Amino acid sequence: MVESMSNFAISLLLVIGYYWITEGDLNMAFSLTTGVAIFFMFPTFTLWSLAGLVFKTRMQKERLYINLGVSVLTATGFALFLVWVTSSPKVGLDKEGVASFIGGSILVGVTSVIGGLLTYHFVIDDNKPRLKKTAYTTINTGPQVQNVKTKSKPAANQKKSEKK
Repeated sequence: MVESMSNFAISLLLVIGYYWITEGDLNMAFSLTTGVAIFFMFPTFTLWSLAGLVFKTRMQKERLYINLGVSVLTATGFALFLVWVTSSPKVGLDKEGVASFIGGSILVGVTSVIGGLLTYHFVIDDNKPRLKKTAYTTINTGPQVQNVKTKSKPAANQKKSEKK
């Protein structure tokens, strides 16, 4: 999930940046990014997560290749599906709208590949030390306290001394 979320976040930022540069308006960039995220990025994120569950025990490089493969396959699949749907003249869809959807699919594919490379290069580190699942640790930052007396113990000792 961490890998999927990191890849999604980086890809989303790249898509926003692309639309901001090309459109010149941040509000329009957010609007276009919302549409691309709903139609292309969320399904891709779902496939990344499912692949991550299946291949979570693999090495980092293998997971990178699987993630990149999912990104490329979903982007290509979406683009080809849109081309196939709109290839019939009976459909009557706006050519500019279809072209923008196909462009959005390709944009998501490219940004997902870049996001995956950045995720596995900078965010994910398989060589870091890990604790066992049952191990709990504490950080000792203060002096060690030993033999702490409570109020109930002296009272009990006083009763014993009074009885004698």
